[in-house]
This record gives sequence, structure tokens and C-alpha cells, in this order.
Amino acid sequence: MTRAGRQKFALVDCNNFYASCERVFEPKLEGKAVVVLSNNDGCVVARSNEAKALGIGMGVPYFQVKGLVQKNSVQVKSSNYPLYGDMSSRVMKIIDNYSPIQEIYSIDESFIDLTGLPFNLITHMQSLRGQVKEWTGIPVCVGIGRTKVLAKLANHIAKSYPRFKGVFDIDTLPHQRYCDLLRSVRARKLWGIGRQSSNKLARININSSYDFYRADVGIIETLLGVNGKRVYQELRGHPCIPIELIPPTRQQIVSSRSFGSDLSDFDELKQALTVLTRKAVNKLNSHQLAATTLTVFIYTNPHKKDKPCVHLSKTIGMTTAIQDESQIIPLTAKTLRLIYEPGHSFYKGGIVLGNLTKNYRQQDLFSSTQNEQPQINSDNSSSAMQSINRRFNESLKYASEIGNDRWYPRAEFRSNRYTTSWDELLTV
Repeated sequence: MTRAGRQKFALVDCNNFYASCERVFEPKLEGKAVVVLSNNDGCVVARSNEAKALGIGMGVPYFQVKGLVQKNSVQVKSSNYPLYGDMSSRVMKIIDNYSPIQEIYSIDESFIDLTGLPFNLITHMQSLRGQVKEWTGIPVCVGIGRTKVLAKLANHIAKSYPRFKGVFDIDTLPHQRYCDLLRSVRARKLWGIGRQSSNKLARININSSYDFYRADVGIIETLLGVNGKRVYQELRGHPCIPIELIPPTRQQIVSSRSFGSDLSDFDELKQALTVLTRKAVNKLNSHQLAATTLTVFIYTNPHKKDKPCVHLSKTIGMTTAIQDESQIIPLTAKTLRLIYEPGHSFYKGGIVLGNLTKNYRQQDLFSSTQNEQPQINSDNSSSAMQSINRRFNESLKYASEIGNDRWYPRAEFRSNRYTTSWDELLTV
């Protein structure tokens, strides 16, 4: 492995994050097999190590492993995203104290820059692991390397071999042992190499990470483009994927759900899409963005063989970017009315806020306030409603959000929202 450069990165990754969050508030789950299911209790989206050892795969439909789950007394949990999101925030705040530069990569992963820190990095990262575990109850592992790709690979080693006590610096490996490591890792496991890229590589017999490491850079760039070339260079110790201090602006926000029951009534569909629209608008505002397009879609169950899937959708554009729920929610209802067809039982629906822009909007040529710079949240009543809901946990609702709730996804095994709901606080 090339030893050029002095940069140093670490990837801090929470171990089996969703399952670990459940264990924090139910210690009796420690050491037991745990699986967490997706929305509507459809598929397995997280597994403890014990569940993995039983052969329960990621993404497998729950009904396919239900017998295995019952036979082995596997603990099943429905997704509890408010809890997971809050626990993630707590973990990331602790990680931020251990480096001047942090990139929150996902809900359970964070890159930090360790370049130039004047102390032993292994000891420093062990201290991080200890504090995260003590303060949140979440176990993490840390991979250290000269590049982000190497840090990701090092994290895999830290998780796989207990003798490293959760922290591994891949730059300490002699060259021959590094090559042996690459031989043991499939190319598709490299960070930045997805399924399509790995299929392209396999066609020319590049299967392992070592095959990728030894390949001609020109071939890699021809097959995978500039992103593939960057992964190649990073695997050789040359940093070319920087820490992102400012996340790139999102292009769209999608809010959709499979319904708990198939819906045919217009008002039931409107209730579902109103709630989903509110969630999307909240996310829009949290990122200080505004939307210039709105897509509303509903479709019937694609898995029913006796009936063809009916997919209905419509996209509308706005002359000025908006982020005000008092404008977007009625717009969703109007668009739904345009596409709705009676006689169908709809399985899933949602909205997409697209062509997002930062919280500045260019004035319409014919606006009566051309000389002013209005804020996007210009509706005082809407702003007041959002402020109240932030403080009192969504206590105010639009009339269209109220109904029989048949659309709500199934969550038979959901634990309490211990950290985000006053009514569900842990009782000791």
C-alpha cells in the first residue's frame, strides 16, 4: 500500500444501529437475536449479530422467515424512526467533540478528520467508543485510514475481529498483509462500488478488492468513470474524496408509505397524503429549502397476480418556490382529486417535492411586491402553527389529517418512543 500523504480519516459506525437502539431501553434483549422490520412490518431492515448467525438475511420479507423467528425465539421490533433519529443525533454530537471536522454520512455513520491531532489516534478513538457507549448505550466501531475508502475498509476489520477492541488503523498493516486482506474482500464490498459497478467488473474477472487494486487505472476509469477512479486511487492511499462539511443540496424530498389497509375511498386517501405532505414540508423546512414542483402518486398492489397494477400520478410546477404548508397541503389535495379514479383499492401513495432550492425565491415578474425580499414562510398563521407544533408535538392538525386512520402502516411490534414522546417515557 502506498504510504504517501499525511491525511488521516476515521469512520465511526454504530453496530447494528436499530437493534442497538432497541436494546438500550430493553436490556433483556442483550445477547438475544433481534430483528427490526420495515414500515408496515414488511421486510427485515436490521439484525443483531445473533440474528445474522441464524441466517436471517437483510431485506428478506418477514413472512418468509416468520417460522425461523418463532422457532428460535427471535425478538421482533417494528421500525421506530423517531427513536432512532433522536439516538443518532445524540451519538453524532458526541463524535463531533473528537475532531474539528465531521461529516455525518448516514443515520449511523460519521466520517471525521484526524489529520494533525497531536496524540495517539487509537487511544483517542477508544475514548470516543467508551463515551458513546457510556452516554447513549450504543456500541460503535472505528476504522482509521489515510483515505475515506480505507477508513471504511478498516471499520469492517474493526467489527470483524474482537482482538482490535473496536478500533483498527489499516495503515499499520505491512504491504503483504494488506494485499492478503484485499484478497479476502469482494470488490462489491468496497465503499463506492455498487451492484451495477461490481457486475461490470466481474465481466472482466475483477472480483476481489485485490483484483481491483491491481487493475489498470485506465480500465477502471473506462468502466466506472471518475468515481470509480477515485475509489481506485483511495484504495492505494491517495486521498481524493474529501470530507463534506456542507452536505450537497437535496434534489427532492419523497414522503410515501404502503398503507396498513388498501384504500379506495377518496377521503381516506386524502388523509394519508395530507399527513405525508406535512412530514415532507417539515423536512423541507428543516433543510431550509423550497420546492418548485409537486408530484402526487397512488398505486394499487403490484403483487396481486389477478389484477394489473394501476399507477396514477401527476406533477405540477409552481411559478415561485414555496415551502409553506398552508400552500402545499391544499395543493396536494387538489392534485389527488385530479388523478383519483374510483373502483380501485390503492396499496401505496405519497408525494415528491422536487426541483428544490435554497430558502430564497425569485419574485414573480407580475408580483405586487417586486421591491421587497419576502421570506418563504410569509404566511403568519402557518408559521404560528408550525411553531406550536414544534413545541407541543404536532398538537394542531388540518381537518384533512383527521379520519379513521386505516391508512396507518402496521407496527405490531413497535417499542415506545422513549426520547421523543412525553406519553411514552421509560417508567422505572
